[in-house]
Amino acid sequence: MNGFFQDLRYAVRQLRKSPGFTAVAVATLALGIGANTAIFTVVNGLLLKMLPVREPQQLVVVGDPARVGSRSNGTPRTDVFSYPLYKEFRDRNSVFTGICAAASDHHIEVDADQGEAPDEKITGRMVSGNYFSVLGLEPAAGRLFSDGDDTAEGANPVVILGYEYWRRKFALAPAIIGKDIRLNGFPFTVVGVAPAGFDGDIVGERMALFVPLSMQPQIIRGRHWRNSGNNSWLSLIARLKSNVSTTQAEANVNIVFQQALKGDYGAALSSDDRSSIHDAHIGVVAGGGGISGMRADYRIPLLLLMGIVGLVLLIACVNVANLLLARASSRNREIALRLAIGANQRRLLQQLLTESVLLGLLGGIIGSLLAIWGVRLLVQLFGSDASLPLSPDWRVLGFTIVISLLTGIVFGLVPALQTLKVRVTPALKNATRTATEPGSRFTWGKGLIVGQVALSLLVLFAAGLLVRSLQKLMAQNFGYERDHLVIARLDPTGAGYTKENMKLLAQQLVARLASAPGVRAVTYSTNGLFGGSESADAIIVPGFSAGAPRDRVALEDYVGPNYFGAVGIPILVGRGIEAQDTVTSTRVAVINEAMVKHFFPAQNPIGRQFRIDDPDWVEKPLTIVGISRDAKDHGSGIREEVRPRFYQAFQQTPDPDQIMLEAQVSGAPSGAVTNVLGQIKAADPRLPISFVETLDTLVADSAGNQIALAKLSTFFAGLALLLACVGLYGVISYTVANRTREIGVRMALGARRGDVMQLVLREGMLLVAIGLLVGIPLALASTRLLHSYLFGLNSTDPSSLIAVILLLGIVAAVAGFIPARRAARIDPMVALRYE
Repeated sequence: MNGFFQDLRYAVRQLRKSPGFTAVAVATLALGIGANTAIFTVVNGLLLKMLPVREPQQLVVVGDPARVGSRSNGTPRTDVFSYPLYKEFRDRNSVFTGICAAASDHHIEVDADQGEAPDEKITGRMVSGNYFSVLGLEPAAGRLFSDGDDTAEGANPVVILGYEYWRRKFALAPAIIGKDIRLNGFPFTVVGVAPAGFDGDIVGERMALFVPLSMQPQIIRGRHWRNSGNNSWLSLIARLKSNVSTTQAEANVNIVFQQALKGDYGAALSSDDRSSIHDAHIGVVAGGGGISGMRADYRIPLLLLMGIVGLVLLIACVNVANLLLARASSRNREIALRLAIGANQRRLLQQLLTESVLLGLLGGIIGSLLAIWGVRLLVQLFGSDASLPLSPDWRVLGFTIVISLLTGIVFGLVPALQTLKVRVTPALKNATRTATEPGSRFTWGKGLIVGQVALSLLVLFAAGLLVRSLQKLMAQNFGYERDHLVIARLDPTGAGYTKENMKLLAQQLVARLASAPGVRAVTYSTNGLFGGSESADAIIVPGFSAGAPRDRVALEDYVGPNYFGAVGIPILVGRGIEAQDTVTSTRVAVINEAMVKHFFPAQNPIGRQFRIDDPDWVEKPLTIVGISRDAKDHGSGIREEVRPRFYQAFQQTPDPDQIMLEAQVSGAPSGAVTNVLGQIKAADPRLPISFVETLDTLVADSAGNQIALAKLSTFFAGLALLLACVGLYGVISYTVANRTREIGVRMALGARRGDVMQLVLREGMLLVAIGLLVGIPLALASTRLLHSYLFGLNSTDPSSLIAVILLLGIVAAVAGFIPARRAARIDPMVALRYE
């Protein structure tokens, strides 16, 4: 330790003696380490952090943790669950100490006072009575729910506040316990506060309120899901018994599921519904980190970014290594003197590595400060509404320390080893030529530049592929003009509208919006375009034979009159849905091109009929009256091929679930959003509005992870290119300085300035050419990892590769031009005297 502290003090003195070198090296490392720390902080918050509950490693999620927020009111599902199926698992399993249920998150209106309009919308969670006990939580104030709070429907209007909401809204006042607050117009009594730090089990969401599942009809008005086996709306979290593995729990859950299908639960389902889920397998996965749809969306992009910023850090290390190599030449005499008086190489290596590790730690400290800003930028790019746990913890601290130490060793090892090769006698005589061991002119510094160019090519090529792919994705033909569309999603049931009243409301809203200034056409539907909802059914087509059950499935939507004209989807044959298609008229359908190809190949489907394979609908055939162009939407996804779809008349459906309004506006659609919102509020201020957005915004949201990945990879590629340019400039400048005498001799013997510039540039471009030869196969092999994120091109896209090669060539020429110009201006007489 004595030697270590001596080395540390000496390293500090050496860095203080060279403030310019220290500043450049630390800044370079800070950029690389800061980028890595920022990305890892998000990875930690989204993928690694555990819930702040008792023994989170014992928790598992039953079903699909990525399906949070999903629900279905048709065919039962086994990735999210109905309340009757949850009770089967709760009462019959033999592997859990407890299993709780929680509904998808919903915006809850908090009324300011009775009779006043709601003053805010917050995110709350409906949970089973045993939710907090299964998670092992204690209240910050009052009490938490018990099984008695989740009994008869609507019987227990109690609410638990989230700690942050209690602090923000009520200033941590204990007096709120026992008081009433109104949620969705209904009084709830506050009985407790959740513990500090616990924001719910959904990663990225901060729950302000928790209410019992028994209060579902009051929170989601007009719906009664609790006793229906067809309404799948619950996520399940369970705590394993000791010595029970996830595999054993999964086996037991599926046994209970099969028994439930043969018991009372299955008896309450139709035979069609039972058969649709008879062969389903229910997964059980680790749940200590909570449940999240964001993990599935952003896991791969974040890991790809970790790889990209890792390469950027390597490029930064190469730059600092070259700085150290250049600096080492000025320390030859010092090192030679140390060796001459008896210092051994191991001791000198320790001292030199102490300096480089100190640089790495200083870069890590400043990089950590940069990471604080970088994390905020990442959250904005990946979704600013997410509330991820991004505060630094022991993982982030450990990551930053380890990466700083490794960085110091990586960039310091080669320069240190090269420094120890100093030849003692020439160095002590202050030889004008190199005092290191003789070697080829292809020095370590030039070799590092070759590696730097190869790594830069890899990063730039990956970024280029992602950017070009995104451009192709967003510029593809959607089947309609999306530039002037505004979409609104409404939930009239939540305002007390019946099914029949909802149909009338849709017509009234269309009439009102049609007369509004700037609205050229307006219509309505159930699912709409990129509205976040989708429906599908198995259908029966006479003469069609399905190879597999999924071959009989088609997506569907219920649309109003002039839907195709207002949205801009052309009708190719026949007609669209019109005002004459009412509840009393013949049931009709419009099908898309994909459905024609799949179900009616080489046939004219106009006038033909098909049926929905459901006991309630199988006797009500649909007559095909039109064929529409294929259109990209939420169901088919912007990356996938358009799937078969049929459109029914909204007025002919007996149970509309929501209303999607589609308005085609003149001018910029962003300016029409406020107008559309105002018209809806004027029609009925009580209407719950999920969103009013331009279609371009919804499309961008659906590709949010790809947009963020392309932006960030481009930024880091630019940083890599800058570092490579600086590194190349430094090596060429150092080479010119070392060859000053040689250049003077050449010019004295008749070499022209152009010849000298050509000599210097040729050497720089040779390094780049070798780097490209090394980097091209590396890039072509590595970018295959991006295959699933590319659209319209492959991972060996030649145009992207050629563009990157040209860009690196131009940057290399610019980086080499200044040293070459300086070399060409050398005065031969001065150079010949140069020592």
